[in-house]
Amino acid sequence: MKRIDKTFTRQLDQTDCGVACLLSVLRYYGGDATRERLRELSGTSIQGTSLLGLFQTAQSLGFEAEGMEAEGVHNLREVESPVILHVVMEERLQHYVVYYGQESGQYIIGDPGKGIVTMTAGELATIWKSKAVLTLKPTEQFVSKAQNRKSQWQWFRNLIQEDLPLLGIAAGLGMAMALLGLSMALFSQKLLDDILPKQNTEKLTLGLFLLMVLLLARTGIGYLRGFLLLRQSREFNVRIADSFFQDLLHLPKAFFDTRKTGDLVARLNDTRRIQAVISFLTGSVIIDMLVVLITAGVLFNYAWQIGLLALLSFPLFGWLVWRFNDRIIVGQRDVMASYARTEGQFIDSISGIGAIKATRKEAFFARITQVVYQAFQQKLYDLGLLGNRYNLLSELIAVGLLVSIIGLTAFMVLQKQLKIGEMMAVVSLGSTLIGSVSKLSTTNIQLQEARVAFDRMREFTELPKESTTDLANMTQLHSLTVNQLSYRFPGRPPLLRDVSFSVQRGEVIGIVGETGSGKSMLLQILQKFYEPEGNDQICVQAEVPNNPVITNNWSAISADSWRSCVASVPQPVKIFNGTLLDNICLGNAMEEGEAVVQFCQEFGFHDYFMSLPQNYLTLVGEEGVNLSGGQQQLVGLARAIYRKPQLLLLDEATSALDRQTEQFVLNLCNRIKDQMAIIMVTHRSQSVQLADRVYTMEKGILKLTGDVSTIA
Repeated sequence: MKRIDKTFTRQLDQTDCGVACLLSVLRYYGGDATRERLRELSGTSIQGTSLLGLFQTAQSLGFEAEGMEAEGVHNLREVESPVILHVVMEERLQHYVVYYGQESGQYIIGDPGKGIVTMTAGELATIWKSKAVLTLKPTEQFVSKAQNRKSQWQWFRNLIQEDLPLLGIAAGLGMAMALLGLSMALFSQKLLDDILPKQNTEKLTLGLFLLMVLLLARTGIGYLRGFLLLRQSREFNVRIADSFFQDLLHLPKAFFDTRKTGDLVARLNDTRRIQAVISFLTGSVIIDMLVVLITAGVLFNYAWQIGLLALLSFPLFGWLVWRFNDRIIVGQRDVMASYARTEGQFIDSISGIGAIKATRKEAFFARITQVVYQAFQQKLYDLGLLGNRYNLLSELIAVGLLVSIIGLTAFMVLQKQLKIGEMMAVVSLGSTLIGSVSKLSTTNIQLQEARVAFDRMREFTELPKESTTDLANMTQLHSLTVNQLSYRFPGRPPLLRDVSFSVQRGEVIGIVGETGSGKSMLLQILQKFYEPEGNDQICVQAEVPNNPVITNNWSAISADSWRSCVASVPQPVKIFNGTLLDNICLGNAMEEGEAVVQFCQEFGFHDYFMSLPQNYLTLVGEEGVNLSGGQQQLVGLARAIYRKPQLLLLDEATSALDRQTEQFVLNLCNRIKDQMAIIMVTHRSQSVQLADRVYTMEKGILKLTGDVSTIA
């Protein structure tokens, strides 16, 4: 029961009972995950989570999952490990619970809404009407929390490996600063007890000179140490941001479709928190640790009573950290998440300014943004209040200890056990020690802040990357065959059902259908942006160097290799900040400029692009000319054909074009189709006339049709 109580997780709202059950089982076996990630993987929505979503998520987490239907409650006696049951509460509410086993004839149930409860067979049978059960067993792919921490440490160590020499030097300089920092206290003692009473001018002059040299040396060392830490900070921030962004770019496109840009930007900016903690550890922490050790030793040398009183600061500040640690961590996580939402709201509103102004909704969006930003500021305020209370108690402890040290040393002076100079030195050293212990007590809080930022980064970078296995590039695609392809979002009904078609080199096929029927999703699957259910629904016949025509299972081809021979014109076309030339080649325009211009002249784009203010060097995007929808589609088409693809995917590629320009595009497609296969999604009858075959997509089902007259 202790293991169950420790790992069981309650639900936070009515929609995540399934997620809470899965998280409880995950933690029961020593794993862990965030609720956010489980909600995403399982497709949890305001309607909750389907059993299929839990099944798919469990498999992705390394479980051997199996959905079953039991005959009755008595079948649970055969179960030896936790399972998830689908139940109905109050005759109408769909719910999930975890069954852990039996004790004294009672069934131990983990109810995310109520906690750990026991039920009789009759009580369980009353709510377990569906008899649906999801069994979960860890496999070799299951990653425990310990393995995950080891992986995290390895990742972090690789990032910081290059900085170790600089950090080592900075730490050594910090130690030297700590030693030199004691010079003032020791000089004060000698000054009051020896030099001034004896009125020794020679010693006073020599002492002041040595003190000045030591303090100047400390200042110089501090400057050098600061320079080294700044240099390390610059190089580390560049390296960690580059590593994070590289990993981010190699994640599947499906990942970005469910993420807000503001959240990604906020997490990228969190790298500074990690760097700040590294500087804190190699700078302040090492210095403070050395100060504590040295000053404690010196205080014990003066009087053991003073040393013991000073060491009392350790348990007092330790208690303070223990009391506030968890709340501060939660507050830091809330602030970071709220900041990400604020970034997302700003970006979303500014990018949609056209729609906002067209509908005269400036006031509404200003109010929504104010609410989001106010919530962020409230989180900051709450965290600030928590920090303020922490600082108050910390100051009270420090004041109490310092006054106690002053009182004790003053009493010892009255008892002739200490001299005045020694008392001043002890008070100075005691104040330094208490301050250092106070700062050391916040080390864990600083570490936890970095850990929160680190976990937010790792949450993305540890996700599976797209396959980049090098395969032989296809020199010529012969055909693409799709056989009974299906696709669904996690835990949702199928979006595509048993889609079958084929296209050969030299052919154009058209796909028509109502909006939202799945046409664009099919094209995204063909670009390997999404993976279909199963692995053998798509086959490719192609030529590769030094080989005859071969047939490949499409799923065995890496995304990188496949996309090298596929190009698309999506809706809408993305225009990047840069010149028109940059947007066509999406590469080094200085090297490819001549080839791009020659290509445009050969394929008929030249006249369209020469009409722009600076023709190919016209700045476009946010920092330049705003291209019309039709011009954007021409840029997208030129970008796609310039790559010389073997398969061209057109998603409403002429929807914004006038009839004359559309005819140019259709003539161009007819001209180049001998060099590639073309799949065209369209609503326009003029465009579909080009197709050799026409398919109709209806509610995820593709049917062959040749009736162009039905197309609006």
